[in-house]
Amino acid sequence: MITRNIALLSAGLLAFCGGIALGDGGKSDLSGSWKVDPARCETESVDKNLTLEIQDTAKDIHVVETRGPDAKEDVSEFTCGKLGKECKMKDGRDKAAVTVYYNGPALVVVKTNGRKGSSVEKRRYALNPAGDTLIVEVMRIDPEGKPEKLVFTK
Repeated sequence: MITRNIALLSAGLLAFCGGIALGDGGKSDLSGSWKVDPARCETESVDKNLTLEIQDTAKDIHVVETRGPDAKEDVSEFTCGKLGKECKMKDGRDKAAVTVYYNGPALVVVKTNGRKGSSVEKRRYALNPAGDTLIVEVMRIDPEGKPEKLVFTK
């Protein structure tokens, strides 16, 4: 009986330490230059020039979203840690706040007080299994809106 308990304790400790050693918990590296694929998006309208530049490091993530040619109006940008601490965001001509964290392999970004009346918006960034497609689920919380899915390719 004691030998069995020691074996179970050892197996549990090994599984726990193995999980710590993996460290990232299966998190995806979203780094790259991404361009929207309008034909695969599930939204009422999408700007065909929409791009994302993502630099995903061990410490933080830097995201630049470009919607058009006007650098002041059409670009949103932030750098933030990935542990749920609030950070500042440039959202076109406006300022917003973002909270960023991983939920399994997906990166979740919650934005508050953004441009054009967007008070609270949650985005979930996830790669397809091949890693060549980035799927961004957009949920508008306040004001409430219809969920959207944006699809990007490298």
